[in-house]
Amino acid sequence: MSRITGGFLLFVLYALGASGRAVGDVGVFRVDPELTRARFAVLGLGLSKQEGRLGRTSGTIVLNAMHEIERVDLEIETASVATGWGPRDAFLRSELMFDAGRFPKLQFHSTGLRYDGTTLKVIDGEVTLRGVTRPVRLDVTRLECRSRPGDERETCGAEVSGHLSRASFGMDFGYPLIGDDVELEIAVNFFRVRDVDEIRRP
Repeated sequence: MSRITGGFLLFVLYALGASGRAVGDVGVFRVDPELTRARFAVLGLGLSKQEGRLGRTSGTIVLNAMHEIERVDLEIETASVATGWGPRDAFLRSELMFDAGRFPKLQFHSTGLRYDGTTLKVIDGEVTLRGVTRPVRLDVTRLECRSRPGDERETCGAEVSGHLSRASFGMDFGYPLIGDDVELEIAVNFFRVRDVDEIRRP
């Protein structure tokens, strides 16, 4: 899968009840699936990188009072894999690869965030795929927030990249003709929610 380049659903109600704070106070954001894309690339036949996309991404991101990201949860539908060639897409959805019928979601949950001053540089987390969970490091290459034209809702955009071993998730078919190292790139847009129902809304 390409250098990341994604809901990983975040259950954020813990951030509300005990303190009595409103959703807006804790900075809860929902991923915009229409403006979020994950890309992947893997070396094929030892010659060139074969690229594809994973669509239908959802999730939730929480920012603290200092406007720092505290938690990220994402989900990507594995059946949404697309490479531009139907037979290859069907193969990737099959039991030999994503096994989308049994494992319809790729999930990411952050376990730690690393800042350089006020700039977020690294998101450490876990990816769950095909029933297997493995650690992953995502490097943050861009993060910007501003008011969305029209309704002035706070909206953010970020780009992250990382690497995965497909074999570590049981996707070792075709190795070494198909490389093991998967490069990931994710461009994600997310907007502040105004009530808890917006978190649950697809």
